[in-house]
Amino acid sequence: MDLTKLISDDHQRAPKSRVISAQFMRTLGYTWRFRRLLLTGFACALLFAGLHAASLAGALPVLKLILDEEGLHGWIDRTVASRRLGFEVELARRAEGAVLAVRRISPTHVLFNQGLGEGDLIQPLGLSAAEWLASVARGNEGDAREFDAVGVSSSSAEAGPNLKRFVVTLRGLDFKEAAKFRLSQLVSRETLEHDKLRVLVYILVLVTLVAILANVFRFLAEYLVSQAVLRGMIRLRAQLYEKVLTLPMAFFTERGTSDLVTQFVQDIQEIQRGLLALFGKLVTEPLKAGFILTLAIFLDARLTLMVMVIAPLAAGVFLMIGRQVRKANRKLLAQYGVMIGGLSTVLQAIDIVKAYTTEEFERRRLDALDAKMFTQQRRIARMQAALPPSLEVLAVTGVSIVSLWLGSRVLDRQLNVSEFMQLALVLGMMLDPIRKVADVYTRISRGSAGADRIFKVLDLPPEAVERGGDRPAEALKRAIEFRGVTFTYPHAPAPALNDLTLTLRRGECLALVGPNGSGKTTLVNLLLRFYDAQSGDVLYDDQPLAELRLADLRRQIALVTQKSVVFDGTIRENIAYGSPDATEDQIRDAARRAFAEEFILARRNGFDERVGEGGMALSGGQRQRLVIARAILRNAPILIFDEATSQVDTESDEKIHQAIRELSRDRTTLMIAHRPSTFRFADRIVVLDAGCIVDSGQHDDLIQRCRLYRTLCQLD
Repeated sequence: MDLTKLISDDHQRAPKSRVISAQFMRTLGYTWRFRRLLLTGFACALLFAGLHAASLAGALPVLKLILDEEGLHGWIDRTVASRRLGFEVELARRAEGAVLAVRRISPTHVLFNQGLGEGDLIQPLGLSAAEWLASVARGNEGDAREFDAVGVSSSSAEAGPNLKRFVVTLRGLDFKEAAKFRLSQLVSRETLEHDKLRVLVYILVLVTLVAILANVFRFLAEYLVSQAVLRGMIRLRAQLYEKVLTLPMAFFTERGTSDLVTQFVQDIQEIQRGLLALFGKLVTEPLKAGFILTLAIFLDARLTLMVMVIAPLAAGVFLMIGRQVRKANRKLLAQYGVMIGGLSTVLQAIDIVKAYTTEEFERRRLDALDAKMFTQQRRIARMQAALPPSLEVLAVTGVSIVSLWLGSRVLDRQLNVSEFMQLALVLGMMLDPIRKVADVYTRISRGSAGADRIFKVLDLPPEAVERGGDRPAEALKRAIEFRGVTFTYPHAPAPALNDLTLTLRRGECLALVGPNGSGKTTLVNLLLRFYDAQSGDVLYDDQPLAELRLADLRRQIALVTQKSVVFDGTIRENIAYGSPDATEDQIRDAARRAFAEEFILARRNGFDERVGEGGMALSGGQRQRLVIARAILRNAPILIFDEATSQVDTESDEKIHQAIRELSRDRTTLMIAHRPSTFRFADRIVVLDAGCIVDSGQHDDLIQRCRLYRTLCQLD
C-alpha cells in the first residue's frame, strides 16, 4: 500500500465507532514520505527486541549454574534425552547417589504398554546416570538404548521379579531441543565442572554485552523514528498553512483565527505525540512482547497460552477508554481555541484594559474559560489514570494464577526451581509491554481528535478551485460595474449592500463616503472577491468576476487598508512585500514617494532595520507610510485606499495626499475616506448610507445639495 496516497485521499473516513480515526491514519502518509528513516528505525527496533529477548534467555544458564545441582550440561542432557526417549526423566537423590526416575510417560508410549510407569527407577547398563543421559542426548535418530527399570513398589534393585529390561529406539530432535544441544557445545563440560565461577563470569559478560547492544539499537530506533515523525509534522503544518492561505475570507469570518492557531500548535502537537507513541512504543513494545512470547513458548507452550487469555480483556479495556479519550480531547482542543482567542484579545488591548481598570473583570472571564478547559482535562486525566491500574490488575491476576500453577508443579517435582524462576521472569516481562502500551493508546486517541480537526480544514476546496474562474484578468480597459448588487454578511441582521448599482470607469478616481456600516468596505471586499454577492453582478470589462482567475484579478489591484499591516521583518522586506523582484532603487523610490524615506534613513540600520511584531518599533503614521510605499511599489493599474490616511500624522498629511494624487494619476482609483482633504480632489464622490447610494457628484455640488454629505464634512 502506498501510504503517501493517504495524505490527500478523503475516502478513508472512519466510522464513529473507531477509536483510531481514519484521519489519524492519513497522518501516517506524511511520516511515510521519510520511509528510509522510518524503516531503518523499525529495523533497529526489531534488533533491539530480539537482543532483549536473548538477554532474558541468558538468565536460564545463570540460574542453572547457581541453583541447580545437575548443572547446565546436565539439564540440557536430561531435557534432550527426554525428547529422544519419548518420556520425561528426572534425577532423583538417593543415599547411594543420583538415580534416574521416570517423571512422566504417555499411555500411548510403547514402553508404557510393556510395563514402564511414572516413578520407575532407571538403571543404565554399565554407565552412571549422567553418562547414560549424555549418551542418549548425543545419539542418532533410530539408535537403540537398553536399560533396566525397577518398579516404584520395590525398595531396591535386588527385587528380582520387579526388575525388567527395556529397549527404546531414539527419536529425532525438534528445533527446540536441537537448539539447546548446540548451545551446550559452546562451553566444554570439563571447563564447567572445574571452574563454574569463570563460566558464570563469561555468561554474565555476554548477557551484559547483548543488553548494551540491544539498547544501542533502541536508541537508534527512537531517534530515527522521531526524525521521521518530526519531519512529517513539519510537512503537515506547511500543508495546513498553505491550505489556510488559499481559503476564502468567509472561512475566517465564521471560524475565527484563534481556533486556527490552536490547530497549528496544539492539534499538530497531539498528532506528533500520537505518532511518536505509535512508531515508538507501539512498535517496539509489541516486538519485544513477540520475541519474549516466542521465548516463553520455547520454554513452556502450554503455560504461555494460558497467560494469553489476558490479551482480549486488555484489548477491551483499551477500546472502551480510548473512545472516551478521543471524544473528550476533541472538545478540549476546541476549548483551547476559545481560550487563546480571549487571551490574545486581552493582551493586544492591554492598554485599554488598564485604562478602564478592567483587570479583575478580564481575570474572571479567563478563569471561566480555564474552568471549562479544566472540565475536559479532568475527564481525560481520569481516564488516563484509570487505564494503567486496570491493566495492572489484569496483569497481577494473570501472574498470580500462573505463579500458583508453577508453584504446584515445583511441589510435584515436575519443575525445578531455576525453571520456575525463569518462567516467572519471562512471563512477567511479557506482560510489561502491555502496561507500557496503556499510555500510548490514550496518546493515539488524543492524536486522532487533533487529526479529525485538521483534516476538516485540509479537505476544504481552495478558494481558487471553489470560486475562481479560468479566464485571465488583464489590465482594466473600460470599467468595473456593480449591477443591482445585494450582499449580507453571515449572521448579520441586515444587508451591507442593498440593490446597489455603480460604475467605476478606467482612469477615474472615485471616492466613497458615508457613515460607518454604510457598505464602503463591502464594495472593496466584493471587488477583491473576498466575498461574492448573493444577488446582482460585479463586472470587470463586462466579464463577471466569478469567471476570472482570482490570482490574475488581484494582481491588478494594490490595496492600502485602514489597518496598517506590517510584518515582523526589515523595512525593506515590508516595502517589497508582494513584489519579490523589486530592485533596491525601486524600493527606495517607493519609500521616497510615500514620504517614508526620511524616517527610514534616520534609523540606525536604515532599510535593514527590523520593525518588530506588528511594526511595534514604528509609530502609527510611519506604519501607514510603509504600507503606502508597498502599494506604490506594486504599481498595479487599480488602486484601493480604504481609510489609507487615517493614521498619518498631521505634519505628513498633505505630503501623503500629494503622493496619493500623483500615484492615482492615469490609474483607476477607489478611495474610502472620512477626511474631506483626502477625497476632495476625486473625480467623483459617491455618498452611501445603509448599503444604498444617496447621491454622487463632485465636492462643491454635494455640499450644496446632499445633507448627509454636508454633515459628514462638518463632523470631520
